[in-house]
Amino acid sequence: MGTPGFLIIPAAGLGTRMRSIDPMLPKEMLAINGKPAIQYTVAEGFSVGIKTIVIVINRNKEVIRRYFEEPHFREKIYPRAADEMARITKECEILFRYQQQPLGEADAIGLCRDTVGNSRLAIVYPDNLYAPPPGALRHLLLHFVKTGKDIIGLTEMTPQNQSGISNAGRVDLWRLAGDLYSVKRLVPKGPGPFVPRFPGELRACGITLSTGSHLFDCIEQARTTVQQGEFTDMPVRKLIMQQQGLLGCRLPGQVFDIGNPLGYERCQQYLTKGLKIGP
Repeated sequence: MGTPGFLIIPAAGLGTRMRSIDPMLPKEMLAINGKPAIQYTVAEGFSVGIKTIVIVINRNKEVIRRYFEEPHFREKIYPRAADEMARITKECEILFRYQQQPLGEADAIGLCRDTVGNSRLAIVYPDNLYAPPPGALRHLLLHFVKTGKDIIGLTEMTPQNQSGISNAGRVDLWRLAGDLYSVKRLVPKGPGPFVPRFPGELRACGITLSTGSHLFDCIEQARTTVQQGEFTDMPVRKLIMQQQGLLGCRLPGQVFDIGNPLGYERCQQYLTKGLKIGP
């Protein structure tokens, strides 16, 4: 078992919280130190040798597709990022899938089944930016290769970073060894910022490695349990945890919630000024 063959980036959400930053651009295209946010996500997959990247968008986010497919367009809007993107597109195939309605991230990921099939894959949400970038998938991959089990990134919550993190991703964990944990319970998303229950609490983030066949089966099984509202990844992760176990890996860097205006600001400060957030 080696490098995953695919990276899925669910980028079809509405992103209403970030319209105060720029009402004209999707949150995935907002600038982070001279690059669009989504470029960090693509570079994360590229850094571990992934050659096929599938980005799920909606019809109102054609600017994302243009950025990856039109060199002159990206040179015009993000000239500092164009050379890196040219290297990536030369070696990687970047595909697009469309989510017709805002039905949630699990629905968006499920649209990629025919493309990914039974292959190993990474899923990185573009509003979860690991810093210093890249490196998150490399840490997860070490355990994924050894165990063959789905694994999710964990980030430590501190008084310095918690106000820029939404109240989601709370988990109960059992430490196995070193930075590896078994996920025992997933706690539903709540209002407001993330407030740690105890010092050093770890939060699950939107950076995962998985096996396609089992993941997509769990998506279809979980879909039948969702009666209304968005089809989030919570019921899918619960099924994976129940059926084969779900692991977590504590990441040594920071994971910023850049879909949150304050988290976006903190990430900007970290990458542009070298500001240290947390221990």
